[in-house]
Amino acid sequence: MKKVLSFIDALSTLMGKAGSWLILAVVGFIVYEIVMRYIFHLPTLWVSESMVFGCGMSYVLGAAWALKDNRHVKIDLIYGRLTARQRAVIDSITYFFFVLYIGVFLWAASKYTWQSILVQETTSSAWDPPVYPIKIALVVGTALLLLQGTAKFIRDLHLAIKGTEL
Repeated sequence: MKKVLSFIDALSTLMGKAGSWLILAVVGFIVYEIVMRYIFHLPTLWVSESMVFGCGMSYVLGAAWALKDNRHVKIDLIYGRLTARQRAVIDSITYFFFVLYIGVFLWAASKYTWQSILVQETTSSAWDPPVYPIKIALVVGTALLLLQGTAKFIRDLHLAIKGTEL
């Protein structure tokens, strides 16, 4: 079991780090746009869409990594005062809400992604890039988040029941 959980952790980290490199491209796009717009007075359309795509892909591919490293935002007013075992019990219970939400989201995203691929959907802007790559990234990122959430649940359940970390 530990090997499977370690593999899931490694996959989440790998995809999160890969997605984080997209931010460098986004920064490059921003610098390019600033130079073109304010120095040469030649604004571009493709840069703004590229920034949105790059940031979106970075966000969804990094979600599982953030969960693995316990970096998701939460309200620690009460939760932070609990023992590790008490937090594990709460997290084990709330996992079912997580699965319901992420499962429905993954199902819908997969459905819309498949439709997007079939029709070769584009943004319909003047630049008109394809939309399906960002939708594919959304499905992959959501599946990784569900996988990492399940790994966290297994660890939390073990801690809640046995009192030791897995």
